[in-house]
Amino acid sequence: MKLLRPVAAAAAILTLIAYVPRGAPAAVVSHVAADVRADAGKARPALSVMTWNVKGLPMPAAFGRSTALTEIGHRLRALRRSGHQPHIVLLQEAFVAEAKAIGARAGYPYVAVGPRPEDASPMPTATLDRQFRRNARWSRGEGEGKWVGSGLVILSDYPIVDTRRAAFPQDACAGFDCLAAKGVLLARVAVPGAAKPVVVIDTHLNSRHASGVSVGRANAAYAWQADAVRRFVAQQVGPDDIAIFGGDFNIGHDPVRRADAIRNGGFLPGGQEAIAVQSKVDPAGAARDADFVAVADRAKDKEYFRAGKASQLELRDVEVPFGIAEGGFDLSDHLGFVATYRISDSARAN
Repeated sequence: MKLLRPVAAAAAILTLIAYVPRGAPAAVVSHVAADVRADAGKARPALSVMTWNVKGLPMPAAFGRSTALTEIGHRLRALRRSGHQPHIVLLQEAFVAEAKAIGARAGYPYVAVGPRPEDASPMPTATLDRQFRRNARWSRGEGEGKWVGSGLVILSDYPIVDTRRAAFPQDACAGFDCLAAKGVLLARVAVPGAAKPVVVIDTHLNSRHASGVSVGRANAAYAWQADAVRRFVAQQVGPDDIAIFGGDFNIGHDPVRRADAIRNGGFLPGGQEAIAVQSKVDPAGAARDADFVAVADRAKDKEYFRAGKASQLELRDVEVPFGIAEGGFDLSDHLGFVATYRISDSARAN
């Protein structure tokens, strides 16, 4: 999280519960929107999934975000009116109320919300180096508890039939990122044409320079979080599951983080990454698309995908609906992108 600095030494007292490695159910909100439900019920040949860090930071980390966050909801609603809305949206940094309202404003009938402050365990993490814990600095947001939730939200046109969420422990973080209950959010979505619910996962991992601490310390926290995410995926995603895992992975071009990202089979073992696949399939087209290049060059926003044993999941396209020319960087400091997939199951749902 970017520069979420403490504004007072005395934080609100948080009610803390133990970290649940296998994840706890996340809240799902169903909005009453008859026109949207009718549209969502139509079978479609493809599944489109958007990932977007919307910079919904509280003050003093960011000022004047209300207008842009409201506009994001309006832009997504406009896509819906034209029939081009992404079926599922994975949001990161949806901390403030205006960011959490994006789903309702955009017309998504199903919303799952990620870890809360009380989901982050206060117990010392045994697998963290003791010196790492000793070097925690309250002036950089460490050891101050969780002031906000994870900022993770999943929006869906299709019914969310099950959810799981898990927050990283309170000490498994570095710098100002520690003020947020970062972690992972999973939803199983009943997608038309799929024989079983599709697993979609959202995450936001520790930042590097924006954390306000040394790169080495930030990378140590990152490595622990990456391993925790892999354990979560291994526990929650079976070999028969179609899975799509997006978010702000904060990898960038740091060689240490790049190595952590692919260790032990990567964040989604057996999967591929949409930006990388699109670059190989259409290198000339990707190179001509300034918006695609901006996302690829930053190398933080990713969308991994994997078919189940009895299914096929084919990437059809990657696009940036609100690009540079459309004021995308006025909406957020990240460009959200949409990956469109075609699902083929050997056993179709009735």
